[in-house]
Amino acid sequence: MDFGIRIAAVIERSGALLLVRHKKPDREPYWVLPGGRLEPGETIPECAEREVAEETGLSGTFAGILYVSEFLRDGRHTVDVAARVEVDRHAEATLGSDPEVAPGTEPTLSELRWVGVDELRSIGLLPAGIKERLLTDAAGGWPAAGIYLGDARDR
Repeated sequence: MDFGIRIAAVIERSGALLLVRHKKPDREPYWVLPGGRLEPGETIPECAEREVAEETGLSGTFAGILYVSEFLRDGRHTVDVAARVEVDRHAEATLGSDPEVAPGTEPTLSELRWVGVDELRSIGLLPAGIKERLLTDAAGGWPAAGIYLGDARDR
């Protein structure tokens, strides 16, 4: 079974969230929060900030854990960690790339967009549980952040 931990970044600006559209040859395009697989030896904050830079060109600062969910299907077990990442409110996001895609092949990332609550309702954001939670939390304003207890190596 393939096991991995995916760190997704919740980046909010003026009531909208930043999303990335993925387009893969074997499936329909879909939207996700910017993010990717946690690398061995990398902390959650480091991964969140790295993935934001790679996929959106933005420099971000980890602000805490928001949600944790799991995906178990088709020989895969993925733990999804959604983290709040703060970016400069005036910086422009630009579509980045996925370094795991082999050179000369079709890019996985196809679009970058700020999405408000109304549009979020109609977009196919994955995983569905994160979409539902974000829509629930949007009524009170996007969540600020939960608590991250840090790297156990520090203790």
